[in-house]
Amino acid sequence: MADDQNLPFATQLGKCFEDLDALLVVCERERNTISRNVIEVIINSLEMSIEFLLQIIPTLYETRNDVVEIAINLQVIYRDWCRKLSEMRLRNRPNCTHLAVYSVCQPEITMSEGPGRPKYNISEDVLLSLKSLGYTWQEISSLLLVSRTTLWRRVDELGIRDQIGYSTISNEELDQIIHSFISVHGCHVGFSMVYGHISSLGIKLQRDRVCASLKRVDPQNSRLRWAAVITRRTYSVPGPNSLWHIDGHHSLINWGLVIHGCIDGFSRLICFLKCATNNKKETVDALFLEATEKYSWPSRIRTDYGGENTLVWQRMIDRRGEDRGSVLCGNSTENQRIERLWRHVFRCVCSTFYYMFVAMEEEGILVRDNDLHLFVLHFVFLPRINVAIDSFVNAWNRHPVRTEQNWSPEQMWANGMLDITNRHLLAVADVRNECEQSEDLAWFGHDPHAPLPPDDGLSTVEVNELDINLPEELIQTLYLEVDPTRESQTFGVDIYHEAMGIIENFNL
Repeated sequence: MADDQNLPFATQLGKCFEDLDALLVVCERERNTISRNVIEVIINSLEMSIEFLLQIIPTLYETRNDVVEIAINLQVIYRDWCRKLSEMRLRNRPNCTHLAVYSVCQPEITMSEGPGRPKYNISEDVLLSLKSLGYTWQEISSLLLVSRTTLWRRVDELGIRDQIGYSTISNEELDQIIHSFISVHGCHVGFSMVYGHISSLGIKLQRDRVCASLKRVDPQNSRLRWAAVITRRTYSVPGPNSLWHIDGHHSLINWGLVIHGCIDGFSRLICFLKCATNNKKETVDALFLEATEKYSWPSRIRTDYGGENTLVWQRMIDRRGEDRGSVLCGNSTENQRIERLWRHVFRCVCSTFYYMFVAMEEEGILVRDNDLHLFVLHFVFLPRINVAIDSFVNAWNRHPVRTEQNWSPEQMWANGMLDITNRHLLAVADVRNECEQSEDLAWFGHDPHAPLPPDDGLSTVEVNELDINLPEELIQTLYLEVDPTRESQTFGVDIYHEAMGIIENFNL
């Protein structure tokens, strides 16, 4: 894989299309197969091919329309093979298709002095918090064990109807928000991610309005977005915080950048996601502790064997104990829940920076072996990458998941925490202050049908930090005169030139 990365882009592209031709030959040859393993391999290969085409389309010009048609046709073939898989009954019931059997107590009753029925004392904070998570009024009334009429009467009494209705925003303002989002994350982000981004901003809109705005802002890619919908397959853990998947993403490793991430296996909630210039255990440990402050402690974690995870392993053993599977280690093929996330991270965040860095190298303005160049690259683009990542996380955690009743990861996580049928789960009890049954740990949180990781050898990758000493006066000048996250029409390349100019004019 490392050798392929050093080939010219056109050569790599040619090899990929040769592989695609070979895959189509296999699809035709095996179209009558009854082997589940063969079907799974073909589905995964088709999925990876579609993702690849979506990633390269923004870089193409003359052949763009042809490649778009190829991607759409490939999606039709992909759906046919997924239908084969469905007919063989390999799908299981999804994790979150039912409203929780809630454990929240019924609101207290206040007796009135005059005649009439007692009054339920429903807290305004509770209503606003549950509504902000996206629950419907019917679901909230079920949660509080009151009728919808009683609930709506309380909403009127509190005068919060206007606070929880649809937001008032013009089409022009909505178009600008969506344009800014896809400018950062690429034109192939799906509708659900755009909708999640809008929700994360505290804006509540009808889905039709968001869809119409997306078509206005980016009409050329609307058809391709529909074609890129991926059919998800089986994964199961008992509840939220039962298992967190931790891993690193290395698409920007050539420039000394690595993204550390963690996802809750049950709800798909991103617990942490951050780009850093090192792969140190202290970095991963700090991100993990920050996540536990926000979401409490998981019952178990699954990681690869990378040394950057050692401090997290020890914390989990100290917290949860030994000989119970608190830490599950294995190859990346056993940590594939987060591999699904990495595909979205590359398409929506890293691809823009990856192809930009490659272009900068081809233009001669960036030399990866030059520590000074990498220092400026990190100074300018590390904050920009993390701004894009934060935006992605907010959108992801609020985006509706099609296979889970359009609930968002935040809703699934909260729903699982409130469900009394999860009372026995240790991680849920931590959050609710209320034990866990044993599972088959060898396959706990294993996703045999998830996409394979691109290179299992990357689990032991090391990132060498820059060994460069610059005058303190120069560092202060850079921070005073250069704002790395300011708006840029060239995605930050102009800011890179500005910072490099300051260094070149400084008497080193």
